[in-house]
Amino acid sequence: MAASAVQIAEVLAGLRAESARLRSASEQPAPARLPAGSPALDGLTGGGLVRGRIVELSGPRGSGRMSAALAMTAAVQAVGELAAIVDVADALDPRSAARAGVILPRLLWVRPQTLVDGLKAADWVLDAGGFGLVVLYLAGGSASGGNASWRVRGEAPWIKLARRAERARTGLVAVSDRPPVGTVAAVSLVAERGRVRWVGGGRGAPRLLDGVRGRIVVARSKLGPPAATAEVPLVVAARR
Repeated sequence: MAASAVQIAEVLAGLRAESARLRSASEQPAPARLPAGSPALDGLTGGGLVRGRIVELSGPRGSGRMSAALAMTAAVQAVGELAAIVDVADALDPRSAARAGVILPRLLWVRPQTLVDGLKAADWVLDAGGFGLVVLYLAGGSASGGNASWRVRGEAPWIKLARRAERARTGLVAVSDRPPVGTVAAVSLVAERGRVRWVGGGRGAPRLLDGVRGRIVVARSKLGPPAATAEVPLVVAARR
C-alpha cells in the first residue's frame, strides 16, 4: 500500500531527529567525503563520495550496479550517517541488502512507481536534509509499463537535484542501465559484467557459485585523478 504524504512526512521527521542526535553526539565536523564501500570504489571516486555532488553509475544487468550501491549504502551507515534508497525499479532485496551490511532499520526505502515520482521522491528526501547518501535506483525495472531506466529529457531535473544535494551536503548516486545524469554528474562510472568463479563439479558433483568479480571503469570525473578502473566483488560468498 502506498504511503500517504502525512506518513512520509512523519518518517522524514523521525529520521531528521535521529540524524540531528547523531550529529550532536559527535564533536567532529562532518568530513567532506564519505566512504564509497571499498578501497576499489574509494579509488574510483577519487577518495570517496563527495557530499553535495552526484555520482552516476551505469551498466547492464549482472554488472554489479546494485552490489556497488549496497556497498556504498552500508559504508555510509557504518560511519553513523543516514541513507535512503529511492527504488524506482523495485529491485532492492532486503535480505541481500542485510547480507551486504545495510542496516535496514536505519534505511529509508522509497518505492515510487514511475520515473517522475522517483525524481520527486529524491527531491523531497534531499530537501528534508539529514541524509549522508541518497541512492536513486532506476536500473533494470519498469515504470508505467515502460523501462524505468530511460534517460531523463534535458538536464533540468538533474540540475535541480544537484542543487538540493549541495544544500543538504548529501551524496547522490544515480544508478541506471545507461548514464542517466550526463554532464551534471561529478563522476560517471560504468560497470561491466563480471567474471564468474565456480567450485566443485568433479565426479558428478554440481558446480556451485563461489563469487563474481566485475569491473567498474571511470568514464568521466570532475573530482581530480581517480583510479581508471577497478575490480569490485559482486558476490562475496554465495550461499550453498
